[in-house]
Amino acid sequence: MSSLRPDTPLSALSRCQVFPAAALTVETGALMGDAIGDLTEVAAGDVYRLEPDARAAELILSRASGRVTVAPGSMLGQPGKAVTPLARHRLMSERGVPVEVLVLATGGLRLALPLGPFCATEDYTLIASEPVAGELASVASVSFARGTRITLASGLQRPVEELAEGDRILTRDHGPQPIRWIERQTVRAEGLLAPVVIAKGALGNEADLVLSPDHRLFLYRGREGELLVRARDLVDAAGIRRAAGGHVDYFHLLFDAHEIIYAEGIPAESLLVTPEVLAGLGEDLAADLTARQRPGASAPHPGVEPSSAELARLGLGAGSEGGRR
Repeated sequence: MSSLRPDTPLSALSRCQVFPAAALTVETGALMGDAIGDLTEVAAGDVYRLEPDARAAELILSRASGRVTVAPGSMLGQPGKAVTPLARHRLMSERGVPVEVLVLATGGLRLALPLGPFCATEDYTLIASEPVAGELASVASVSFARGTRITLASGLQRPVEELAEGDRILTRDHGPQPIRWIERQTVRAEGLLAPVVIAKGALGNEADLVLSPDHRLFLYRGREGELLVRARDLVDAAGIRRAAGGHVDYFHLLFDAHEIIYAEGIPAESLLVTPEVLAGLGEDLAADLTARQRPGASAPHPGVEPSSAELARLGLGAGSEGGRR
């Protein structure tokens, strides 16, 4: 297992697949024909479609300077130019599948980074938008903080930092499963990287549960079915808060499939391998993960991610972060 110093950048190089923002335009709605853009350039309810001949290109990022810039060898952008996130948009496909799109700017380019599968043959309705601050790598971070107890196949619990590849973990859907890959990143607990703390008992958890903000919890809500809710969307609900300041050790757990495991007694997702996750891990960790992953690791769990309105109706996500979605 590798060990990163607290002052080590998350990565020297990161990679992600992006489209020109001009290729994702309003097909029906108030801003018909306009490309997806920042918060002032979109309208909720507009329906977007990706141009059929649009092709994703690899954007390579560098953080060696302490800021996000275009790295040499990138298919897009000018090396050394800053890459700035402008907005994060939540869209819903015509099949009812939610997907988020991050709009980036570098030099005179506007780029759209889908944070999940995106199909050129489908329409996507804009549900909500939010500003973006902090480090680009945080958008796909799915990890447990040091000290989080994970339930083993035996039913016993063990702190995540004491787990090793091959340890068998209890999963909700497939019983005991071995850990295929586990790694640690140490980051500054600031902005979008600051962990979410779910206080003991807030969701029936046996102790405080500390997660990366985009980590999704599995919640069953009767007629609503099986929901996957991001930790950051629960902030300011009773007993759930951000914990900024200092550094935090985040641990990633990979299985043969995208699993629901138990952390402090709460069902939570394991690492889902996507291009954005690979970008956030950095070149060395991403290469190691890619070499070890199996095909099922990139297939998402079928749980549904609810909208902010659905969260509010269920009595969840009532706070400042959830309310923006």
